[in-house]
Amino acid sequence: MIHDRFYSQWEQPTSIFDSAKNFVCTVQIRIKADGSIADVKIVRSSGNVVMDNSVMEAAKRVSQIDPLPSGLGSGGEYTVNINFELQ
Repeated sequence: MIHDRFYSQWEQPTSIFDSAKNFVCTVQIRIKADGSIADVKIVRSSGNVVMDNSVMEAAKRVSQIDPLPSGLGSGGEYTVNINFELQ
């Protein structure tokens, strides 16, 4: 659910397509109990600035998701890593 919400906002950069290489960028997303996005940061770069920027732009488009289920996370927040892969 969380993965799909962010992935649906991603405009994959076709200008960097290279059949010999997979680009993977991992973002860490901190979500508050009410579903609001508290923070997004890249925790593993793809090594390509165009790819990384496209992932951050997608993440910035999502400011709210459904409230978290009771008991998920700690301290009123939940942190999840999402891999964006261009292959």
